[in-house]
Amino acid sequence: MFFQQFKVEGLGCYSYLIGCPKEGVACVVDPERHVERYLDVAQENGLQITDVFDTHLHADHITGSRELAAQTGATIHVHPAVEAQYPHEPVCEGQRFRFGAAEIEIIETPGHTPNSVTLAVTDHARSDDVQALLTGDLLFVGDIGRPDLAGEDLLDQQVKNLYDSLYSKLSRFPDWTEVYPAHGEGSLCGKGMSSKPMTTLGFERRNNPLLNEMPFDEFHKLMTEGFQVRPDNFADMVEKNRKGPALLRETPAFTRLAAGQVEKASGNGAKLVDVRDQVAFGAAFLPGSINIGMRPNSVNWLGMVVDASSEIIVVADSEADAREAAFRFRRAGYDRLIGYLADGVSGWAMQGKQLDHLPQLTVDSLNHVLAKYSDHVVLDVRTDAEWQTGHIEVAVHTPISDLIHRGTDLPKQRHITTVCGSGYRSNIAGSFLKSLGYEQVFSLIGGMTAWNAARRTA
Repeated sequence: MFFQQFKVEGLGCYSYLIGCPKEGVACVVDPERHVERYLDVAQENGLQITDVFDTHLHADHITGSRELAAQTGATIHVHPAVEAQYPHEPVCEGQRFRFGAAEIEIIETPGHTPNSVTLAVTDHARSDDVQALLTGDLLFVGDIGRPDLAGEDLLDQQVKNLYDSLYSKLSRFPDWTEVYPAHGEGSLCGKGMSSKPMTTLGFERRNNPLLNEMPFDEFHKLMTEGFQVRPDNFADMVEKNRKGPALLRETPAFTRLAAGQVEKASGNGAKLVDVRDQVAFGAAFLPGSINIGMRPNSVNWLGMVVDASSEIIVVADSEADAREAAFRFRRAGYDRLIGYLADGVSGWAMQGKQLDHLPQLTVDSLNHVLAKYSDHVVLDVRTDAEWQTGHIEVAVHTPISDLIHRGTDLPKQRHITTVCGSGYRSNIAGSFLKSLGYEQVFSLIGGMTAWNAARRTA
């Protein structure tokens, strides 16, 4: 049996190519939107991709199932509760598929979503025992799937489904059965996943408290609180994945835009997303820009700030950086990426066009400001849990998700310094405030990491 795992860094998505080189057939499970690497590996190993499986209706990334089907002629398989509006074959409990020596059995395991399935994988070239479970978003390494994404009205039923799937549906498999999830560290589909790419049922039963004979009442309490805020674009991705996402060849071309074209498009409502680092953005940026620095998980932050239906112009240090940002953003369904600013911010400045700035304060600078101006606002945008670990004494706490969704009552003439853990989120928050018309906004460079280090050395 051929078996290979693939990972999307930042989003923490895992997908799989499974097949039989002897028979020359294979399937892909939970593919991401950019499918070239599945095609390349299949070709290198003499495999034809004949089938594609999505273990559930994904909320955090655009599936590559339609993309693969268009390029290979493969049949797409999903649970009927997905209500997929594109050509597919539904799967049901106990259904089996053979790919030479490899066999896949469908196990219905609702809980993360009402339409989730687990795939039991057998390598008949070695044994008739099930070797591995592809658990989708049911069971992760050190965690389990969150049950709240289907909506508040379904939460209690989803928690019950999740418990039954974990404790009943998986009970027939022995401890040595391998577990390969659809997500790992970096994903928002759980609370605290490990960076390890696989585990075993026995290890999780012994060391994962959520699978270690936890009473249902305790399980229910844990599964109805404490989840990270869902980016707004999750709902958009669910609908796109249900309808069938556009093929990449159908999306608008991502082109080089002159300054005048950028001015016209932004005047008509296009969003400016600046992917440079905090310091470069702080020094000078196009008015109205939101700073989403290039990190592996940057698309999650984009999902919180920019509506997925918006036209987007990328501002970057280079064409290569702009195109890499567009590549990542398309994974999350941002298909209206109309182009990038030619010659970047320096080229814009050379034409004498207006620029804004977000001053980056050091710890010493912020201390001087606070000593001189008693009405200066320190706005801490970290999570509740981070705030509880310690904060600047005079700070006001507004988590960045609350700031973005509900704004702030602070007068627009107030001087504000945004603070987070390292400076990344504070720049997002600062640029967001600037886009709302706040003029005197600053960002603490290095965030609370720098603040705490300065206190230790004082």
